[in-house]
Amino acid sequence: MSVELRLMMSPPETHAPDDQELVERSRSGDPSAFEDLVRRKTSRVFGHCYRLIGNAEDAKDLAQLVFIKLWENLEKYDASYAFDTWLYRIVTNVTIDFVRTRQSRESAVRSPLRLVKSAEEAVQPVTFQKKEIERIFHEVSAVLSPKQREVFVMREIEDIPSPEISKILGCRESTVRNHLFNARKLMKEELRRRYPEYARLWRGTDDLQ
Repeated sequence: MSVELRLMMSPPETHAPDDQELVERSRSGDPSAFEDLVRRKTSRVFGHCYRLIGNAEDAKDLAQLVFIKLWENLEKYDASYAFDTWLYRIVTNVTIDFVRTRQSRESAVRSPLRLVKSAEEAVQPVTFQKKEIERIFHEVSAVLSPKQREVFVMREIEDIPSPEISKILGCRESTVRNHLFNARKLMKEELRRRYPEYARLWRGTDDLQ
């Protein structure tokens, strides 16, 4: 075959297995498939744990625990559900258990979240630094229950729609909205109590959908 002809031929298409295919291969005893699945999901799992816990080392430990539980429960996965929904449920259970058993609220979430509008949006005399926002959020979020915190992070930080959150948590969509509403209300009240000069920057509580 001439060089010109080979150059004209399309390169062979490579097939990237989807999540469910990797799950089936893992169930069939293919360790490389599970390794691929872990590599594919590590960043997302770690990121979610970190947003809830606020400590990188704890988040790494929790992420490892998530994948251990994933391996142990792989046979229970129902392919009629999106794999990410099922994975988030495991992450949720692991992180909520961790938060509930923590001895001190002082080690709770430190993520900045969307506690205040971005500097570009808010024309205010106060300049917010990332560490300052993290510190403030850490303090005001102590009033939230683990479930409220989970919903708040998924909806506000990760932009997961309420219907999807309800599937992850195994509850009604109205329950998700209630958790979100209460979380934002409690945080706003705590912010007003602790830092009244910042409370005016909290965005309205009507956009909860």
